[in-house]
Amino acid sequence: MKIFGEDYGFMLTIGASAAIAKLCPDGDISRMSEVIGGNYADAVNFSAKFIVAMANGYDEKKRFDGEEVSHRPLTIDMVMALPGSIFTEVQAAALAAFGEDIKPSVETKPSKKKGSRTPALN
Repeated sequence: MKIFGEDYGFMLTIGASAAIAKLCPDGDISRMSEVIGGNYADAVNFSAKFIVAMANGYDEKKRFDGEEVSHRPLTIDMVMALPGSIFTEVQAAALAAFGEDIKPSVETKPSKKKGSRTPALN
């Protein structure tokens, strides 16, 4: 996604998830919607920090993969300086990446066994 002429990506790394969790009620990332759905000022401030955390996660992953990150780090000030329509697009891209990254990556199939072979507990 282009922000001020530079390309940024978004990824929910462990570091990004910890930073985002700190912004949520009781540090519980599953309560993120409470902040986003709250009053406008809180929602915008949360979203700016969320976007920066996701961008930092993407950049850190690239660095550790040995790739070069050539753009300047995304900051809260940069996000807050965006026009509303661009802010909404950036927020949507970061939320989409968040949604993709929290999906389980391993699919499991139910066991085809008909009986249980659980050992008895003494």
